Amino acid sequence: MIKWYVSVRRLMRDIEKKSRDALGQYKQGGKTASKAINEYIKSDYQSLLDIWQQQFPEGNLGNLGRHIHFGMDGDYEDIMNHDLPELEKQAEELLLKSTATEQALGFENLLHPVILGNAYQLFRDGHLREAVLNSIMAVFDFIRSRSNSKEDGDRLVGQVFSLKKPLLILSELESESGQNDQKGFMQIFNGAYQGIRNPKAHSLDHDLTEQKAAQYLIFASLLARRVEEATRVTPKTHTKALQGASQKVRRL
Repeated sequence: MIKWYVSVRRLMRDIEKKSRDALGQYKQGGKTASKAINEYIKSDYQSLLDIWQQQFPEGNLGNLGRHIHFGMDGDYEDIMNHDLPELEKQAEELLLKSTATEQALGFENLLHPVILGNAYQLFRDGHLREAVLNSIMAVFDFIRSRSNSKEDGDRLVGQVFSLKKPLLILSELESESGQNDQKGFMQIFNGAYQGIRNPKAHSLDHDLTEQKAAQYLIFASLLARRVEEATRVTPKTHTKALQGASQKVRRL
């Protein structure tokens, strides 16, 4: 259902954008000027109708087809202000009805609240790149919030999860296993920033599919969960962690 909804919303956005462009052309040169864009809108309309009828076999798209056919300034305004919002409402109602009957462990229930609040709606709306980018940014905002650090990227990770003077401890630093956990997730956090956040922030190009984007959001949720469960360092916990680490070194 989510895949159907994302496809419908993507086509609706395309029709809305082209209708706005066609309206501008129409105001400058009349129907002849907007004819070329109108032909593209007709193609999008047919694609939308085909997908729409997967869930509404007997349904139609209301007055959308008629307004596209006439293609005058008032028609384009009706498309943007009335036709598309009404269809979007119907699609959302169907999606909500469908998700209400899904199993308890649906995709959205695997997401940490930080990711759910900052990235899931973008995913639902088909903005896959933005959803993935926001999920990683949300994790780093969460790290800053829990640690009160003002740093970013590898400087933030190095400061907050430092073995010598950490601000957040992921498990415990008295054992080699705990130190490995801390060091390992430092590398994972850095990798998420360098390998996911930076490329998505610096280019509009991406190779994301819905499945891959969903997996990124789940991965970001794991990182957010570790940040949430981490122990915030106080002077007492910091001293204890350092003493345990020193004793470990002496035993070795």
